[in-house]
Amino acid sequence: MFAHELTAAGLRGTHAEAAYAACGRYLRRHNSAAFPVARFLLPPGKRPHYDAMLAFCGYADDVLGTTEQSLRDRGERFDALRHETLRRIDTGAATTAGTGAGPVTAEAVQICRALAHTVRAWDMDPEGIRRFLRTLRTDLDTSSYPTFEDLELYMRSVSGDMSIWVNTLLEPVDEEATVKAIALGYGVHVLDFLHDIAEDAALGRVYLPLADLRRHGLSRDDLVAAAARRRMTAPLKRVVRFEADRVRRFFRLAEGWHRQVHPSGQELPRQYLELGRTVLAELTRDDYDVFRRRRSTRLLCRARAGGTTARSYLRTLRHRRAHPRRVPRSPGQGAGGDGPA
Repeated sequence: MFAHELTAAGLRGTHAEAAYAACGRYLRRHNSAAFPVARFLLPPGKRPHYDAMLAFCGYADDVLGTTEQSLRDRGERFDALRHETLRRIDTGAATTAGTGAGPVTAEAVQICRALAHTVRAWDMDPEGIRRFLRTLRTDLDTSSYPTFEDLELYMRSVSGDMSIWVNTLLEPVDEEATVKAIALGYGVHVLDFLHDIAEDAALGRVYLPLADLRRHGLSRDDLVAAAARRRMTAPLKRVVRFEADRVRRFFRLAEGWHRQVHPSGQELPRQYLELGRTVLAELTRDDYDVFRRRRSTRLLCRARAGGTTARSYLRTLRHRRAHPRRVPRSPGQGAGGDGPA
């Protein structure tokens, strides 16, 4: 995160400045795929808020996804994070978030502070944050989903709400923007499930709907065994192809999202969709073998992504000069208020 971005967001010299800086450090350290390239497609004043959203979601997922702690320890850490988040976003909601047993790290506190500041700056619905956290925690006790309808309920509160937060930051000009944002989030999420089959199975999770597995002659145990060997089977390949077609349908539904947000932010959703389709195309070229991500394939995907990002950035500069962008209001008390200390 750069000083001019904090200045453009009205954060320099405020109590919130350190919190947003912590989000940037977290994202750099974890080498997020969306950091730092995609953020440069946003106006400088919006980038710190984008970082806060990504850092919060990434941190929450890391708490649940580690294999170095027991389920109980992960649950306690997550409950503490949820308590800290809701305490800062909505004091009244904290009483329903549990006791928050267990400490939160200094880094987690800063990330929560930044998110709470972003929520108020952009008038985001706190219920979406509560729903996101409540649903994400089910990763600890839900190991599979019977049907796609069941999985969609999960995605609506995880990738769907995250997409709505980003859509708010992009300043939608049409209600259809929300529908398209959620569709893109769904498509990317299902694509992640496909690429993370082995990692999720190692954690005892199978996100692909069990009904879809049975339809293609595969059991849950068959999938787990294939993931452990990292070897594709004919039934598993049929399942991956089936889910990839579902991703394509979501991507088609997401077409045009960029035209339904403020011009200063149009290149971010355009690029997200382009990159999603690039990854899907590479999966198709690999004959739907999710365990065979060749180095040459990854480099080709990265090169294509870099080219499209460069073109998007040039278009972003033209949009930025032609269209003024919103400066979010300063939340809390005074210019530097950020809610509860």
